[in-house]
Amino acid sequence: MPLFASAIVLSFAACERGEIEAGRPGYAEPPHEGGPDAPPETGVHFAEIAAAAGIDFEHENGAFGEKWMPETLGSGAAFLDYDVDGAPDLLLVNSDWWPGHEGSGQRPAQRLYRNLGDGSFEDRTTAAGLGLSLYGMGAAVADYDGDGDPDIYLTAVGPNRLLRNDGGVFSDVTAQLAVAGDPPDGPPAWSTAAAWVDANLDGRLDLFVCNYVRWTPATDLFTTIDGTTKSYATPQQYAGESCRLYRNEGGGAPFTDISEEAGVRNSEGKSLGVAVTDFNGDGWPDLAVANDTQRNFLYRNDGDGTFTDIAVRAGVAFDEAGRARAGMGIDVADLGGDGQWAIVIGNFAHEPLALFTRIGKDLFQDRAGAARLSRPTLVPLTFGVVFADFNLDGVPDIVAANGHIEPGINAVRREQTFAQRPQLFLG
Repeated sequence: MPLFASAIVLSFAACERGEIEAGRPGYAEPPHEGGPDAPPETGVHFAEIAAAAGIDFEHENGAFGEKWMPETLGSGAAFLDYDVDGAPDLLLVNSDWWPGHEGSGQRPAQRLYRNLGDGSFEDRTTAAGLGLSLYGMGAAVADYDGDGDPDIYLTAVGPNRLLRNDGGVFSDVTAQLAVAGDPPDGPPAWSTAAAWVDANLDGRLDLFVCNYVRWTPATDLFTTIDGTTKSYATPQQYAGESCRLYRNEGGGAPFTDISEEAGVRNSEGKSLGVAVTDFNGDGWPDLAVANDTQRNFLYRNDGDGTFTDIAVRAGVAFDEAGRARAGMGIDVADLGGDGQWAIVIGNFAHEPLALFTRIGKDLFQDRAGAARLSRPTLVPLTFGVVFADFNLDGVPDIVAANGHIEPGINAVRREQTFAQRPQLFLG
């Protein structure tokens, strides 16, 4: 397999994320001073053009000093050609103010920017019917109703939203299609990521939704990293919430929750990401799920309406020492174009990237060390990862979005900072 030999530090602002704990056991403490050698010149360069392109979005997490746990997760984004003019538009998901702690000015809402085709964008949020407010987390885009234009599913703390695209104007059909995602018992769900997938190959896109933990403002716990002040709570302090799989019945009928019968109902998961791939080449889409402080899942599609979680025996559930890591972002790619599927997962600070590479039938090996990814990704906290061919050499590269949640983390961990640069690894 190709090595990811070039670690490039990208020169744009990091995500505002932070470390919850002082570190995880089992990994050597990196030196506080210095660092790896400067990356080689590769010819790949990026420039920040958001302002010049007319994108003025600023994410709002509603923080008011109490450090409620959902504030630790920034929201997602998606490119979609919502008006089907051939130019990709940009959806930016927003969170919200907390009830009783509203800010001043206009309430936070989702934002949709239309691509004008000349390198600039215009805000079409209101005209497209997307100016809705919710504590948003992520977005999954697909044409679920087969009418030729892309629809949007938004995950959130609280009810999720399914927004049907009708010629460039979106309508909320969540209740009609029964995909809000709240569990029948307990607090409202905290959904993080989602994916559209034709799980049963009937020609209709089904919906897989990742859920995180059972948290409410009333159950937010006091946690501290300096022994005095409150910091953000950790996922270990809360029960997990099962992922959901909804079958698309077509014809505008409500979706059916088939999580139990399909074999994907598992409340031990605390899921932050999902990737769809046919890793074994049998023609049926499989699901890889990244879990935070719990083992990862790898749901093999058995072709009969059910999935089997083979993560443990396939070698993707734990690290090489048998420990669950704090999985965040996830993506998949065929590294060699010959069925050599790999799963990359971004993990917590002091947990390097995982690069699970297929080495046999239903069997993977973490090749992050061999691919020279472990050392440069040990210190950062990586929330997002994406495979893409940035230098156009035909080989997938990896970009990692890093950052912490505790603004004062550097006072207790000198090697950590609140803002962290993203990284690009060329394949």
